[in-house]
Amino acid sequence: MTDKLTGKLTGMRRCLYIYPWDLQDEPDLRLFAGRIRDMGLDTLTVAMAYHAGKFLRPQGRTSRVHFPQDGAVHVRVDPSRFGTIRPVMADRLLDDAQLGVLAEEGLGILGWMVLLHNTELGRRHPHVTCENVFGDRYPYSLCPAHPDVRAYAVALAGEVARMPAVRGLVLETPGWQPYQHGYHHEISLLDRDPWFEAVAGLCFCASCRAGAAEQGIDADALRRTMHDQASRYLARPVDRRWDDGMARLLAEMVSNDVLRAFLAWRCGVITGLVTAIRAEIGAAGSLHVIPSVQRNPVAAWLEGGDLAALSAASDGLELCLYQPDPRAVVSTLLDVRDALPAAGALPRVVLRPSPADFPSEAAFAAVVRAVLATPGQNVAFYHYGHLRRANLDWIARALREG
Repeated sequence: MTDKLTGKLTGMRRCLYIYPWDLQDEPDLRLFAGRIRDMGLDTLTVAMAYHAGKFLRPQGRTSRVHFPQDGAVHVRVDPSRFGTIRPVMADRLLDDAQLGVLAEEGLGILGWMVLLHNTELGRRHPHVTCENVFGDRYPYSLCPAHPDVRAYAVALAGEVARMPAVRGLVLETPGWQPYQHGYHHEISLLDRDPWFEAVAGLCFCASCRAGAAEQGIDADALRRTMHDQASRYLARPVDRRWDDGMARLLAEMVSNDVLRAFLAWRCGVITGLVTAIRAEIGAAGSLHVIPSVQRNPVAAWLEGGDLAALSAASDGLELCLYQPDPRAVVSTLLDVRDALPAAGALPRVVLRPSPADFPSEAAFAAVVRAVLATPGQNVAFYHYGHLRRANLDWIARALREG
């Protein structure tokens, strides 16, 4: 439901993620809204700032294989509200009136924003991107410690939140991106190693080193240590097993006081950014945070995400539990709940009703029932444009049963 005084979405939510080009494909948005409501859903989480990709669209009308414009904002914003970093505007914008029709038909609209994972902006402004332990820049990861990046993120969130039909935001990638992130033609002939990926995902740009120094953390010394260790690892004749790499990472966390302090400082940076966004959008709109792009959001600390702090700074977390083992979905949800204050908001769970995660409709329905067994638990589904119609029907049947 929508609070009559603030316009903020409150109460139980049943959400469906969707891209702007999916909506632009629909010849009659009122009929489309009716179909969404008939599925038992009441909210659309619409991508309003997004990254590049290659997307297979089983139901696509204008294209079946779609290549989104890289790093683009898909709704109209006021350029004068931005500073050094200005948004890349999509060639085809989602019109305010189109969102208004959906709202008139009873659907809540949430603005889904991929915030700091933006390769196009990284290429235009390389000095604000993540700089790894070797001095290499990651163009896909804008550094949240850089003041220009923070100003851009806050301004963009404010612009989207002020749209008449939008009743809340969902922030994705508010922090540093992990080393492994599916970059275009990402290639490595070494086995994946959790210790190396954790080290290679750290940012040591000038803003990070200066910010850490203000807290008494010697980031320069930490960088030298991590550089030497990572260089020795790359020079080894053999790879480590994954479990051994995890053991090494845990040992590093226990023994390296400077690393622990640096990681805690990073978490404070991201919590501060979300807090600034909360202040910018005010109390009128809800604010939820996707804390991690990793399969297990408990590892959000690799991106600067403190689950409890982010939940407290927002209206709650949005957990993308894309796991092939249905038991793991429920287990991970319980792990996250254990990390949150008992009186805090329950995280909203995002599931994919697809063979990519579930071997059968029955397995998917069982997880939906398990998730909804907790009073007050909200659920969302990813993603309209990627799913067959048959898999969308899974959602409707599971919600009726749940």
